[in-house]
Amino acid sequence: MLKKILSFIFVFLFLTLTACSFPRVESPDTEEAPTPQPQLEDEQNETPPSPTQQPENLDELPKSNEAAVEENINAYDISNDQDITRQAESLLMTQINTAVDQTEITQLTEGNSSTAGENVVMLYEKRLPERISYSVQYEKYNLTYDYFLITSENEVPIHENPNPGSKEVCSAVNSEKLALHQKLTGETQKDSDIWYKVSCKTDGSIVTGYIHSSAGITRTFQFDKMLEAIHDLQQQVSEGKLNHVSNYKNVNGVAPKKGEGATDEYGMRIYQSAPGYLQDNAQSDFRYVPDGMLVRILEDSGEFYRVKVESFDQEVYIPKNFIDPNDTLSNLTHAIVIDRNQQNQAAFELSGDEIRMISYTLATTGLQGQSSFETPLGTFRTLEKKDRFQYLKSNSSEIAGYAPYAIRFCGGAYVHGVPVNYEEKDGELVDPGIIEYLQTIGTFPRSHMCVRNFSSHAEFLYNWIELANGAVIIIE
Repeated sequence: MLKKILSFIFVFLFLTLTACSFPRVESPDTEEAPTPQPQLEDEQNETPPSPTQQPENLDELPKSNEAAVEENINAYDISNDQDITRQAESLLMTQINTAVDQTEITQLTEGNSSTAGENVVMLYEKRLPERISYSVQYEKYNLTYDYFLITSENEVPIHENPNPGSKEVCSAVNSEKLALHQKLTGETQKDSDIWYKVSCKTDGSIVTGYIHSSAGITRTFQFDKMLEAIHDLQQQVSEGKLNHVSNYKNVNGVAPKKGEGATDEYGMRIYQSAPGYLQDNAQSDFRYVPDGMLVRILEDSGEFYRVKVESFDQEVYIPKNFIDPNDTLSNLTHAIVIDRNQQNQAAFELSGDEIRMISYTLATTGLQGQSSFETPLGTFRTLEKKDRFQYLKSNSSEIAGYAPYAIRFCGGAYVHGVPVNYEEKDGELVDPGIIEYLQTIGTFPRSHMCVRNFSSHAEFLYNWIELANGAVIIIE
């Protein structure tokens, strides 16, 4: 009841005070992940702004790591995400208000029970694989392993039965994630008879009902794929030390240009990459191997190392200046696995045959767009930690803001907390303080290569990760 009263007040005030439509997270019409939009040619040919260009008053900014400056890390203006978040907060419909925890297993089991007359198409009963033990230490935004992401622009009702004429038991808003129990058929609405049985919390109590398929899409934690990726990397490490490509901010050289775009035919970006030649000469065809990507040195071949790039399942020749043979990953104990298809992630501690999941939560990855790039697939070394790094305005040398608790794994791509734009007062940039939450985390790609986290989770990973023995794995 309190939620509905607050919702009515908020909508009334909102429509009264503004003539603009509220920004929403765009979503596809199907249950599949959105297809990234292609880059424009003129954007592809742009040279990245120099991160060494900084405003004169940079030293006065209230932060650490003054030298840590990157490109703009946001595919969309972060204020758009903040507006969406403020709406959810006003309605008490944030993740912390409405999410049902996987550990609340009794309530979920009751919610999954069938009702007479239901035509159940699918049950959602995701469990951890037996090889993974549940050792979760971060529990602020836990949710169920299967969930329903609201993509509707309008607040949507959750009904007592799979029928739009039945009683409304609660409602949900754009970007909300609901515990998912069943897919079933019901009353046809908007040319579809597919409904979902879902649960959420309202006024602190778990409420179960039915939502029409047009309101959103299903999501899940692909633990089997995560486990497979971890096993593959463990096997690689067991076969001998791994190295990685090193070309942060092109410090070891500029890779040769391939085509007219900013990426090769595989989507790998030229900036902060090394050329991987198909033969041991610089006249042969090549592809880009990004900074941080793990490789195995197979042979010293004159000016090149012949390497196996497991992420590509391919052997290539990389000029020696892009690989330090003495910087190796020889003991894998910490792994962060990020699923760019489902927009979620999990962190694992590894010891012998034991794999312990120590956190699972939502994530936002990079968007292939007009001025941004996808988070690249593959296995990467955890390269360095920064308690914060600053980022530039798009196509500018001016500082825009910073991201806290950052773990760099590929070029200027980090796992980090919520981006913060500086405020300008009296001609100076002022830090408004760390922002903890965005409603859009875990919806669709919205960043520029980086992996956006809730700030408290980014801090948790920042304190937990062992760089020398850590890896970031990007799957889909």
